[in-house]
Amino acid sequence: MNYLPRGIISFFKQNITCYIILLIVFISGVILGSISVNMMSDTQLQDLSDFINGFFANAKNISVDPPTIFYSSLSNNLKTLFTLFICGLVIIGLPLIFILIFFRGFIMGFTVGFFISEMGIRGIVFSLLSVLPQNIIIVPSIISVGVAGIGFSSNMLKNRRIIQSESYIQILASYFLFNFVFSILLVVAALIEGYISPVFIKLLTPYM
Repeated sequence: MNYLPRGIISFFKQNITCYIILLIVFISGVILGSISVNMMSDTQLQDLSDFINGFFANAKNISVDPPTIFYSSLSNNLKTLFTLFICGLVIIGLPLIFILIFFRGFIMGFTVGFFISEMGIRGIVFSLLSVLPQNIIIVPSIISVGVAGIGFSSNMLKNRRIIQSESYIQILASYFLFNFVFSILLVVAALIEGYISPVFIKLLTPYM
């Protein structure tokens, strides 16, 4: 029962340097995303602001469909995981792992940066309760899958002869299992985004 958690902890310790690198890439994306909010034209900012204000003004009348949000979130996150998984299998896709991690950070940075820019303290509170909960799971999961992809590709580059041996099957099976575990975590994150975050949004709407 404790084998899987111990395996993940061991994997983290063995790949701490790669985790740090991808975390820096992600944080760089967040920073650039938040900065890009200030680079938008007044017209673009006004259009986005009007859209957000319109959403909050009509939030009470908007029917939230948790299953739809759940499936949409799950689909987006699993697509990212699957892309990272394929990039790990295909050595030439290695640079794309860094690009995808950076892009996820950029999107989060832009979203949170816009809310804070437009709503100040209210934007911080809104981001903490509507964006943060699911991303506490999503971000570490996506980064871990990226680390696994980099590790798998690096292993294949260093030990090309292993492709002809039974050891390759074992390594590939471990890679599959590792990704499967984090796909389960992404299901949990999608459940949070679909069924919990909308509740927070509804509660916060009168104060926005």
